[in-house]
Formats: sequence, structure tokens, C-alpha cells
Amino acid sequence: MQEALIKYEGLPQEAQMGDPGVFHRLMAVLGCSPERWQEVLRCASSMSTIDGCYRRMEEKCRTLEGQCELLMKLFRHVCCSANINFSKITIDEYSDDSQVNLEEIVAGLGDPYVDAFPVPPNGKKIRLQHPERPGWTPVEIRIDLNLTGNANNYLDLEVQFYLGPGDKQLGKPIGPLYKGNQFLNKDGTQIKLPFPKYKGDPIDVGSLERLAVEIKNKSGGATNLESAQVVILYDNDRFYKMCAGAMCRPGCSPESSC
Repeated sequence: MQEALIKYEGLPQEAQMGDPGVFHRLMAVLGCSPERWQEVLRCASSMSTIDGCYRRMEEKCRTLEGQCELLMKLFRHVCCSANINFSKITIDEYSDDSQVNLEEIVAGLGDPYVDAFPVPPNGKKIRLQHPERPGWTPVEIRIDLNLTGNANNYLDLEVQFYLGPGDKQLGKPIGPLYKGNQFLNKDGTQIKLPFPKYKGDPIDVGSLERLAVEIKNKSGGATNLESAQVVILYDNDRFYKMCAGAMCRPGCSPESSC
């Protein structure tokens, strides 16, 4: 048997990988150009990035799925007839009315309240509220006050708004303690004031709540508050669009338009 020399090429050791000559011989053995090898390395580096992105996306999808499920539960709750305070017919009745009058006198509160006009001087007062109605969002206050003998000492009248269950339950004071001259000039012309906000946001009057106003006559002598008109304006167009949606109509679903 004759002896023969066999050519043997092994992979370089790790310490030799920094040698350019060794690197090019390795590329030749692998049949790969240096440019292509850099692409391979970039792919390996990108895989860890892509894997991290995928895991974050998967986590966000699970969170979004939970939020969608919660919204569907809320949707079913809102559309359940047993949870609706007012029917669409009732809401439609308010669609063309842009003001709420606080003209219902709350009687039986006892001194210093009176049960009817006129309101005597020296600290007597009267409480007015609106009838029950669907929730709304006040935007502007307009008040007219009529004093005995066409007097114009509106500074002696105090006006305070309240939000609560209504009737004999006082509720929470809303806005500042106004003076009558903030709503009327000396000649009786009206001054329009924006409705106060709570923590920078508009105040909503809920369907189970009522807006009330108390007017106190601090005049001396015989100056009665003969009558008062308190009108609160609101955006009835926005009210109707928000409250009369078709989504809860029978046969409708969140996945389809009605």
C-alpha cells in the first residue's frame, strides 16, 4: 500500500480570527463573500430586535383584547332597556329646547325661606329648581330680578347655585356666591355670565340630579324681591347628538353601522 499526502484545511482558532488573511481564507472555505457575511451577521443581530418587538406587540394585543371586552360589556349595559333612564321619545322632546328655566319653587323649607314670591327683605330667601329631565350641560346664566318700586339695588341680592337630588336636599354649592349686580346693570339690562366650571371642566347635571338656585334678599326697609326669572342655556344640538344615537337600536351591533 503506497503512502500519500492528504491536504487538510481546518477552521482557524478563535485567537486567529482577527487576522485578515485568516478571515479571507475562512470566507473562501465557506464560499461566501465578506459583504454577504456581514449581511448574515446583521440578520442574526436583527432577530433579537424582531423577537423583542414581537413580544411587545403580543403583550399590547392582549391588553387591547381586554379593553375591547370591557367596552363590549359596557355597551351591552348601556343598551339594556332596564338601564335606560329616558326613552328616545322623551329625549326627542328636548331636542329643540336650548334653555332650562329654574322656576319651580321649593316649599316647606322653613325660615328664612319663603314658599312664594315676593321675597321680603332682611335676609329672607327663596329656592328655585327645574323639573325632572334628562341630564344636560349648562353653558350660560341669564337672570332677571324685579324689585319693589322698580328699585335697582341689585347689590343687596345674593345668588347661589346648587347641584344635588333636588327638593329639600340642599346639594353641593356650584360656583361663587354671586351678587345681583353681576347679572343686571343699574338700568335693568341683562348681563350674560358663563356657567361656572368644576376643576376646569364643564359641569354636567345628571338625569337624577337637579340644578337649583337660592336668591337671598339682604335689602333693608320695604324692598321686596317681587319676582325672578332664572334661565340656564345649554347646547341642545350637542345634547341630542350625544343622547339620541342609533347604536342601541334593535338589530344594530358595534360591528355594523345602522
